[in-house]
Amino acid sequence: MKVFGIELGVRAGFVRASAVVALVATPLCVPRAQVSPSAGGSVPIKYPVTARSGQADDLNGVRVPDPYRWLENVTAPEVRSWVAAQNAVTESFLAHVPRRSEIHDLVSRSWRYSKVGAPFAGGERLFFYENSGVENQSALYVQDRPDAAPRVLIDPNAFSGDGLIAIVGQAPSPDGRYLAYSVSTQGSTWRAVRVRDVRLGQDIGDELQGLKDAPLAWTADARGFFYTRVDGARPTATSNPLAPDGREEVYYHRLGKPQSDDRLMFEAADHPSWHLRANVSDDGQYLVISASYGFELENRLFLIDLDNPKRPNLGAPIVKLFDAGDAVYEFVGNSGPLFFIRTTKGAPRARLVGVDINTPDENHWTTLVRETYDPLVELRHVDDRLIAHRLHDAHSVLELYGLDGSSRGAINLPGVGSVTAISGHSENREVYFSYASFLQPPAIYRYDLDARNTVPWRETRADSSLAQFETTQLFFTSKDGTRVPMFLTARRGIKLDGSHPALLAGYGAFNVSATPIFSAEVAAWLRLGGIYAVANVRGGGEYGRAWHVAATGAKKQLSVDDFIAAAEFLISQRYTRSSSLAVTGRGAGGLLVGAAITQRPELFGAALIDAGILDMTRFSRFTIGTTWMPEFGSPDRPMDLRALLAYSPLQNVRPDVRYPPVLITVGDRDDAVTPAHSYKFAAALQGASTNSAAALLRVDSDVGFGPGVPTSKQVALDNDRLAFLIDALRVAR
Repeated sequence: MKVFGIELGVRAGFVRASAVVALVATPLCVPRAQVSPSAGGSVPIKYPVTARSGQADDLNGVRVPDPYRWLENVTAPEVRSWVAAQNAVTESFLAHVPRRSEIHDLVSRSWRYSKVGAPFAGGERLFFYENSGVENQSALYVQDRPDAAPRVLIDPNAFSGDGLIAIVGQAPSPDGRYLAYSVSTQGSTWRAVRVRDVRLGQDIGDELQGLKDAPLAWTADARGFFYTRVDGARPTATSNPLAPDGREEVYYHRLGKPQSDDRLMFEAADHPSWHLRANVSDDGQYLVISASYGFELENRLFLIDLDNPKRPNLGAPIVKLFDAGDAVYEFVGNSGPLFFIRTTKGAPRARLVGVDINTPDENHWTTLVRETYDPLVELRHVDDRLIAHRLHDAHSVLELYGLDGSSRGAINLPGVGSVTAISGHSENREVYFSYASFLQPPAIYRYDLDARNTVPWRETRADSSLAQFETTQLFFTSKDGTRVPMFLTARRGIKLDGSHPALLAGYGAFNVSATPIFSAEVAAWLRLGGIYAVANVRGGGEYGRAWHVAATGAKKQLSVDDFIAAAEFLISQRYTRSSSLAVTGRGAGGLLVGAAITQRPELFGAALIDAGILDMTRFSRFTIGTTWMPEFGSPDRPMDLRALLAYSPLQNVRPDVRYPPVLITVGDRDDAVTPAHSYKFAAALQGASTNSAAALLRVDSDVGFGPGVPTSKQVALDNDRLAFLIDALRVAR
């Protein structure tokens, strides 16, 4: 799920604090509790006492105060007590919102739609996820034959009563006999892998630990699979939850053997920050390993020829296919030794090339799918076809090609939206894909490669109430003259009189494109009378490599400039006014929002920040933060530090500035974007709150940044965020 349509994953719901707990004694200076107006000005807020210290760091000759450093110790009793007090204040505030009950009912109704995932094949079997809309987790189903009735293979709702254990990855064996699946607990990015016998519907006893987000790749003999694990043990309850991750390594697991017997296939001891992903070609002949530095797009590609797919040679040598690290090299498929590679080498918006692995030099490549204005973001190889997924002005287009690169037409989509998953079943010559838009929940379609027709794979009931809204794509001009697209969804025929409450979302980082996607939260916001806008700011991948790198490193401010320009456009075109305009973002989108409200606080009527990256001087010290340095730069380099300090939300909170009402949400088990970012930013805003509106912190217990957050918690979060917006923007009935 995406928070207001932006970025994968959703923050979980709210656990009510039973009481306001006083901070335990610390040697820090403790100021008085701050009293602030409410978001809408009706209920005064008395914030919990927050200790300040004289902590300051000398960063390359620059003195950077950090008075809330103690909040980084997220598991300490005094921090947990402070969090409980913050939660109690936030819950008390939201309880006074007059329309909260109405909003809860509306959000709950918006969530009640069937959720079905695109099916994926293992032998003759098809596997898919389904949730009627009210279960905490989607169950995994299997269909043994095309004409067989689906049956439940794994129901994660049976794993725990509170829905905090989720299936977050899976891979069927080539013959469909087994399914390896990953489970995550409490939204953690760490996962364990188990293996289920599909016919018996029971696990066989294998369990692997120490994995994060990486594919599981079976050998053709279905006797085992390759996987990536992090060197060293998974963090324990007594270890530092903010410690950086260890080095990744690729292993092979043989079914029925303990993990301690797993075979090390690939490591890069000289490159501890490399992110590794292993895949096996469809014919079982090759193990292909991608290695990239953190979130850097450029990668290296290695292969191991397994000789006989039915008796793979695990001791075969590693071959360096592309080792320069100068572009994207993505393995798509193969026809014997001819590899299909999606690459940005000589093509910033990507192309597909044929590479003979015996002569991989660029001079011997054959371009199969050329680079165009529309970036080529994904390719799938299904039987004798290549399915190309492009973005045209930030929405999906699907094209078909033969293996020789000949055009075979296009797959027509229902409208302007996003294809979020593509899978194929070579035996039946079928392609399945998931399509969604701002006004259409995800629906699964089946394309027949022979009949060349597209039909719904599972019939879904359309929500007729959404027909009163429409999505329009607009373009605005940013500060430096760049033309930037924006999607705007609103009730049909609205008058442009500046009277409408509006919510503006953005992301602008890591080459992630903010494409149209359905959100129950957004649907509820529209029904409450709001306008929803998504700005495709630079830093994303909407227009390929150039659009991304334009706002990386020392140039990250360009993302913020685009976002501010989007807000000014909505106001100048009389969709809304400053007092009725809210902004929202998650993760790097939270950074975007935090920077915008600290640079132009008068421009906004409210802000929602979910698990934001907010302290840009210390982000690289926590968990996976070092992998973000290709995106943001390094605080240890003087030139990067100057740019980081200029826009870092935490360092730019000023006591003499009136900020808009802000609700900051985060999970206390977040091991990707540590909650310390949110804690410190909330403390800073509250400390500067004499002249400001509400700055509330809502911390969900037992929830992290990863996927699999229970539906009940997502509904609770949506309810509280919308209640806050309704109050802050004073939305009339």
